[in-house]
Amino acid sequence: MIDLHMHSTYSDGTFSVKEILKEAEKIKLDAISITDHETCKAYFELRNLDVKNYYSGKIIPGVEVKGFYKGRVIDILGYDIDIEKMENWLAEFYKDKTFEMVQIKYLNKYYDICKKLGIKLTPKEQLIWNPKKEWASPLIHKEITKYEENRWKIPDDAWNDFNTFRHCCCYNPESEFYIDKSEDFPDLKTCIQSIKNVGGKAFLAHAYIYKWATDKKAFINDIIDNYGIDGIECYYSLFTDEESKYVVNLCDEKNIYKSGGSDFHGENKKGIRIGTGKGNLRVPKEIINWCK
Repeated sequence: MIDLHMHSTYSDGTFSVKEILKEAEKIKLDAISITDHETCKAYFELRNLDVKNYYSGKIIPGVEVKGFYKGRVIDILGYDIDIEKMENWLAEFYKDKTFEMVQIKYLNKYYDICKKLGIKLTPKEQLIWNPKKEWASPLIHKEITKYEENRWKIPDDAWNDFNTFRHCCCYNPESEFYIDKSEDFPDLKTCIQSIKNVGGKAFLAHAYIYKWATDKKAFINDIIDNYGIDGIECYYSLFTDEESKYVVNLCDEKNIYKSGGSDFHGENKKGIRIGTGKGNLRVPKEIINWCK
C-alpha cells in the first residue's frame, strides 16, 4: 500500500516531516510522497535526516502546484522531480507574489464582496489568522458560516461544505464570490510543462472534487487529450469505487500513468488519515511502475 498525496507543515498540513515518516512507518506503507503546495522544502529537510531511523519505505519526490484552466484554478501533482530545479522555478514564478501577499489580497477582496452582499463577518482586525500559512478562502467560509443570519446568502451545500463553496463560488466566474486569480498562478500548460522540465511527471489531482465540472468525464478527457498530462490520480479519499474504476480504465485506455493518495493534512482535514484516507482507501503499490 502507498500514499502519494500528503501535506506537511511546509504548506498547509499540521504534521512535521518526521511525524509523517513515523506514521507511514507505523502503518507499513511501501512508498510515500510529500506533496506540499508550491514548495519542495520538505525534501531539503529529508536530506539532513537519517531517514531510515523513521521510515523504511520508498520516498518519491513530489509537489502539488496550481494551474489556471479555463477561468478556474486546478491542482497538478508532480512526481520524480528534481527538487532543486522545481524549487528554483517556483521561486522565480512567485518571486513578486509571496503566499502571504496573495492571501491577504484575496481576503480583502472577499471582505469587499461580503460587504456588498450584506454578509456579517468578524472585523478583519479581530481575526486570528496566519496569512503565511493559511488560505483566505477557507477562512472566509468559516466566517460566513459562523453567523446563522448569513445562511440564506449561499446555497445549502456550499454552507455545509467548504470544498463545495470553493469550487461553486470562489472558482465560479458566474458567482458573486468569484475572484480572477489568473495573474497569480501559471496557466495549466505552463504548469504541466514546468514539471516535465525538471525531470518529473505531471498528474491531474482529485479530478472529481471540482464541482463546477458538471461533466467530469469530459473534463478529465480534455486534460488528457489537450494538455500533455502524464497521468491521473486514480485513488483518492473522496472518490467512489465507480469513480476510481473509471479513471483506472481510462489510464489503461489512454496509456498514461496512475497515482493515488489520501490528501492528508492532519488537523486541517479532519477524518482523513495517512494511507487509508477516510478508512477504506487502498492505493496499490503496483501502480508506481513509472517511478524511477
